[in-house]
Amino acid sequence: MIKLFRISRRRIVTIVVATLAAFAVLLFGASWYYSGAIEEGAFKIDHEPDEFDLEIVSASDNRVSFEHPSGDGRWIQPGKWGIEWDGGSGQVGALLSDDDGVATRDFSPLDGLPTPGVAARLSREVFPGDPLTAHGLPFEDVDFAAQLGELGAWLIGGDDDIWVIHVHGRAGGRDDALRVLPVIERAGMTSLVIDYRNDPGVFEDPSSYYLYGITEWQDVESAVRYALDSGAKSVVPYGYSMGGAIVMSFLYNSPLATSVSGVVLDAPMLDLGRVVEQAAADRHVPGFVTSTARFMTEQRFDVEFDDMGYLGGVDRLTTPILLFHGDSDDRVPVETSDELAEARPDLVTYERVADAEHVHAWNIDPERYESAVETFLASASGSR
Repeated sequence: MIKLFRISRRRIVTIVVATLAAFAVLLFGASWYYSGAIEEGAFKIDHEPDEFDLEIVSASDNRVSFEHPSGDGRWIQPGKWGIEWDGGSGQVGALLSDDDGVATRDFSPLDGLPTPGVAARLSREVFPGDPLTAHGLPFEDVDFAAQLGELGAWLIGGDDDIWVIHVHGRAGGRDDALRVLPVIERAGMTSLVIDYRNDPGVFEDPSSYYLYGITEWQDVESAVRYALDSGAKSVVPYGYSMGGAIVMSFLYNSPLATSVSGVVLDAPMLDLGRVVEQAAADRHVPGFVTSTARFMTEQRFDVEFDDMGYLGGVDRLTTPILLFHGDSDDRVPVETSDELAEARPDLVTYERVADAEHVHAWNIDPERYESAVETFLASASGSR
């Protein structure tokens, strides 16, 4: 009996050890795979355009119908959106109907009419082209010296000596700013819409990665220096998504942050680690796999998530901030903006927009958005 008990106990130990070993192997494999997915989705430089996921059914001068994928995409979201197809573009407005996978919306053509059967896509960028073609705003293409070489920008002149420095999001471009240029022009301020490292046609960061402000802040500093050298008395950095992370890093790291009279942040990426956690949860990745994958990502690709989190230093902020974030953001947790607003109610004016997804606050309610920007810029000008 004692011998049988010992044999049984050995078998139990063997099974437990084998089970733990198998779990460790599976955890390692899953975490290794997911760390590669994190590198691909968060850090690798991406210049690929969004896919054409719609098919035009019919179009006229005031409405367009298109087949769309199943699910709750921007094709049926309220608000104002851009629509693009090969060789043309337009704007869509109110959703008129959505039956059997075919949506019909108000439509304003900008560059021709799409023909039935053509592939198209909706975009938050409502205005294509440049400030002149989008809004009739004259502008200059200018260059400024930066740490790694020359960078380009649109310069839209104003009568005020406050310059708004626009910093686009990950894999974005200057067109991120086209929606808000008119309200800034009405405020009488100059806009500088900049490129920065890793943009198409621009030098890459030595890491060959997006680094969410760790290095990119130096390009914003160079743009601010250009503005100050060109006569600006103060600046208002305006960061969209990852651009918000870059602006925060600039505020923490640059001696030129003393020239800032206000900041606008639209769905800012204030903590990349939390972005990764939200994306993993949405994909039903277990938390222990996410944690291990995050550690592996840091070891494999020489990055530090803690260096890409900007909420820990908010007590150091001294500049008024206008903050936009949609409560349906599926990329950047709205809770990170909630925490910034709660931590610094003395500085932050918070526009938390119901039903808006990532950087969609303007699209959902342009009038509310522009009114908030106009009021904030007037305050920044008055406090100068």
